[in-house]
Amino acid sequence: MFTSTTGPRAVVLGLCACMTLGSAASADRLRVTITNHQAADGLFLTPLLAAFHDGTYDAFDPGAAADAGLEAIAEGGDPSAEIAANPGRNFTVIASPGGFAGAPVIDPGESASVLIDVDALTERYFSFLSMVIPSNDYFIGNADPMGHAVFDASGAFLGASIAILGADVWDAGTEVSDGAGAAFSTDGGADADQGGTVAPAGSLAALIGVGIPTGASIGSVPGAADLFASIEVSRVPLPGALPLMAAALGGLGLMRRKRA
Repeated sequence: MFTSTTGPRAVVLGLCACMTLGSAASADRLRVTITNHQAADGLFLTPLLAAFHDGTYDAFDPGAAADAGLEAIAEGGDPSAEIAANPGRNFTVIASPGGFAGAPVIDPGESASVLIDVDALTERYFSFLSMVIPSNDYFIGNADPMGHAVFDASGAFLGASIAILGADVWDAGTEVSDGAGAAFSTDGGADADQGGTVAPAGSLAALIGVGIPTGASIGSVPGAADLFASIEVSRVPLPGALPLMAAALGGLGLMRRKRA
């Protein structure tokens, strides 16, 4: 459990330099882009933890208690416990070059992206997690591990275009959602354990007026049907010279065999 803070979580700084963990044996290079569609006085997101997997990475289950990895993300934006608890998964963390001073969070109106190599046959599904700032334990993520297939069973690329609405925000159920001691909030107070289960957050109106490290406060939040954020997974084509180079190398090999 994180204690209250009046500024960004220091732990985010060391984790979110757009690093990519893991590699794919026969990889396709993909670009993952997260966009925060909120107005300038709206909510922020912590760097997005993204995972490509075989359909068995179950980040959370509605109606069940959050595990330690989800709790660390939902309360403070720290993905390290979730990564450590799932060795061998192809994770990447997508951070923003801006954000609060010293913390690479994703501001309202801002996009951030990263490149990652993915095995089309063994890592065809996509999952994600990110904390909603400045809440006690609200987050975005997909509960269905096979909800977003970016490749089909034969390895053909499908892509993904994911719209995240206000109604898609989750409450981890780990901390009382009263704003007291919330990460990235400047309002102070002491947080309190809730001991609940993961459930839809419902109305986000209670976050209006919460102070943030910029010196301002939250002035607007998305309604249930309003677009909060979006995620795009696209394929990065090979540079044009690479197929020609491959053909040339193949030709050289053929010439050598003929001479032999």
